[in-house]
Amino acid sequence: FLTRHRNLFLLTLLLSTLCISSAANRRRLEEAHPASTLPVMSVTGEPLQTVGAYVRERTSLYEQELIALQRLVDQEGLDGLTRQDAAEQLQEIIRNHKAQEAIETALTGSSLAPCAAVVQGGSLTIVTEQPAFTDADAALVMTLADAHAGIAPANVQIITAQ
Repeated sequence: FLTRHRNLFLLTLLLSTLCISSAANRRRLEEAHPASTLPVMSVTGEPLQTVGAYVRERTSLYEQELIALQRLVDQEGLDGLTRQDAAEQLQEIIRNHKAQEAIETALTGSSLAPCAAVVQGGSLTIVTEQPAFTDADAALVMTLADAHAGIAPANVQIITAQ
C-alpha cells in the first residue's frame, strides 16, 4: 500500500506536521504576548471644551511656539548651545504635531471620532467625546501609535467621556 500511495501518504504527513506546528506556534505566541489592553480613563461632569475646540486651540499654540522657537534659532547673538536646544525643541514639536494630525486623521472614520491625539514625551493619549470604544478601535490606536509616532502599546491611553 505504501509503495502505491507514497506521494499521498507523504502529503498527508506533511500537512499534519504543518497543522501541529502552526498550532504550537500560535499557542507559544499567545503565551509570550498576551492580548494588549489600553488603559482607559472615564471623565465625568461637564467638559471644559469640546475636542474640536481643543484641537483648534492646540493648533494656534503650536503656531505660536513655532514662531518663537524659530526666532531663537535665527538669533545670531545667542550662544550656539541655546540655539541648538531651540532647534531640537522645534524639531520635536514639529514631529509630535505631525504625528498627532496623522493619528487624528486616521481615526476620523472610527467610533472614537471626534477625538484628539496628544503625543508628548514618548506617549500617546487619545481624548474622545465618546463614552466607550471597541477592541477594534484599541487595536487601531495601538497600530497608529506605532506607525506614526513609534510609540509602544504600553505608552498609549484613551480618555473617554462618561
